[in-house]
Amino acid sequence: MSNPDSCNVLLVHPPVASPTIYPWALAYTGSCIAGWGVSLDYYDANLDFFLNHILTSKALTGFLELVKKREKQGVFKGTPISISELVKDISTNPEPWEEKVSNIGFNLELLRTNEFYKPEGYISAITDVNDLLMLTSLAFYPSFIHLREFSNPGVKELRHINKFVEDRDANPFLAFCENGLASRISGKELKLLLVLVPSPDQAPAALTLAWSSKKLRPDLHIAIMGNHELLVTSGYADSYLQEKDLKKFLETITRLGGTDLQSYVSMPDFSGLPLKDYLSPDIVLPIELHKDVMLQSHNILAFVGEQRRRFGPAVFISRGKPLPMAFIAELDRNAARDESSISMGLSCAPDGSTDINNLDDVYRAGVRLIHWQVSSGENKTLAGILWNSSNAGIWNNVIIPDGINNEEMTRFLADNPNIAHSCNQRQSSISNHLRPDGQVKKLAPAYAEVSELPGKPFWHWLNDPVYMLLYVKRCGVKKLLRWRINEDRKTVYTLGNSMEYHFVRPQDLPSGYLDEICKMVEAGGSVGVEWVRHNLKNAFLIGYVTEKGSLIANSSLKQPRTEYVDAVSGQSGIDLKYYLERGYTSVRPEYRGMGIGTKLLEGLTERIGDKKLFSIIAEDNVATKKMALRNRTKKVAQFYSDRAGKEIGVWIPEWMIEDTSGH
Repeated sequence: MSNPDSCNVLLVHPPVASPTIYPWALAYTGSCIAGWGVSLDYYDANLDFFLNHILTSKALTGFLELVKKREKQGVFKGTPISISELVKDISTNPEPWEEKVSNIGFNLELLRTNEFYKPEGYISAITDVNDLLMLTSLAFYPSFIHLREFSNPGVKELRHINKFVEDRDANPFLAFCENGLASRISGKELKLLLVLVPSPDQAPAALTLAWSSKKLRPDLHIAIMGNHELLVTSGYADSYLQEKDLKKFLETITRLGGTDLQSYVSMPDFSGLPLKDYLSPDIVLPIELHKDVMLQSHNILAFVGEQRRRFGPAVFISRGKPLPMAFIAELDRNAARDESSISMGLSCAPDGSTDINNLDDVYRAGVRLIHWQVSSGENKTLAGILWNSSNAGIWNNVIIPDGINNEEMTRFLADNPNIAHSCNQRQSSISNHLRPDGQVKKLAPAYAEVSELPGKPFWHWLNDPVYMLLYVKRCGVKKLLRWRINEDRKTVYTLGNSMEYHFVRPQDLPSGYLDEICKMVEAGGSVGVEWVRHNLKNAFLIGYVTEKGSLIANSSLKQPRTEYVDAVSGQSGIDLKYYLERGYTSVRPEYRGMGIGTKLLEGLTERIGDKKLFSIIAEDNVATKKMALRNRTKKVAQFYSDRAGKEIGVWIPEWMIEDTSGH
């Protein structure tokens, strides 16, 4: 701001938003007015808030003492049990918290280096950071601060925001504005302060910033750009602009002495931001749809290519409004084939308007992660899209909007983690903050009646889309999907690394295993449950697989009931008397795709002796038919089952097929 005759402008990105990625609004707005009689300065107040105001040893030590003081004052009486237990732990067990505080600098630096990609180190760092943000939240309770979100249940209306802005006990931004803002707006040459508010979570801080700025500089013109209703009705700014309404913003600059701008550039300029200070080991740049920029895939590809030339290998992630499926199809057609140094994460709406059967070219264009923002009634469409995306090597993160209660979709997502790699349901920010791993509402678990696997999927800790994209880029879908965090929340194990196969008679099953196998078979949903326990108790042989003490797969050689054999023989025209039936094969969704079912069937078949076997497979059960083919099993008959309401196939191992007609 060296030219006193120009219109000096300070662009501000307020808390709370992710400190992992450079703000699009700041870079784009600045690029539109740079060089037109305007002297520009950028201030990422969000990054400053996290790195220099709350996540420092000095600040956190103060918050520890403040929480203890507030507990003595009775502030936390009647709070949810998760809050009261956390406060009690801080008061009665302070040493671990003091250690977290002393390590904050180390942990923040880890998130900027390649140590980030070591799962156990990352888990330790991000857990401590999230814990310390909970500590900070308690210091300003009932406000909650997360790495990407802010909430206060009392700040919902104008009368609430007016009280909140001046409330030092609940407003974590007030002292920050007073300490960090004064030096930036003290120069009399500054004529315009523009606060950019792309997210509702930034509204409380933006209004606090505007209020504080007016107290410090009553003569300063303050403008707020954003769509949240609290921004317009608060009365804290001189100008209120709709988000991305650059025309009115440029008119404001002209009134304050700037050159009359007739046009502006449409590509954001990130060069004015402290790129290496953000909490990410790689440069991550946002992509956002705008009426003047990037409405078509070639515009995004041009932007990505230009930024790669400026910054080297980079990662790009789309923000804001989800892209339509037609955009993905266009990206498939327009993508270059030499973009190996580019990785992208996109947000898309699976609207079914475009049929895309092969996403390999989209993957080659650099897309590694897609956030599918779904609505109700899309299960069949979504399933096909997820299969195609997963087959191309793209990670699918499915987001169900708040308020949608679709049990069928929830079950589908939970039962198919091999294609719906991660999923969550958007809900109020407060709930997020109450969970130590930062996750949103838990969806119904796959195979809900079966004992849960130990630990949790590693992706639960990748609660920032930037971190999820970076890990997918580095590790790939298969590796990342198989990582789980042990119960200690410190160590990682890989699904499938220590599996044990067992083949036993029913009477030799360990205690409780028959119950678990019955639940596994019933959870598969492909057979009637009436005779499951009876058939398993009388089976010729049962095969099952365990890992870390958990049952993960099973199959069996059944001795089918006479009336059942007669019915199948009558409908298929094949004499199956004295045959064993191979069936009740079930593999936990988390373990699918590892060849477990195939190995189970091979093991059972090897132990059959001189007996023969058949399998009944529904024609629409593609996965089981593929497994049968891999086991050299052939379909010898097909009939329509009135009971099942579908076509059924009779399958027999090739080397057992002789004259199956009974003659």
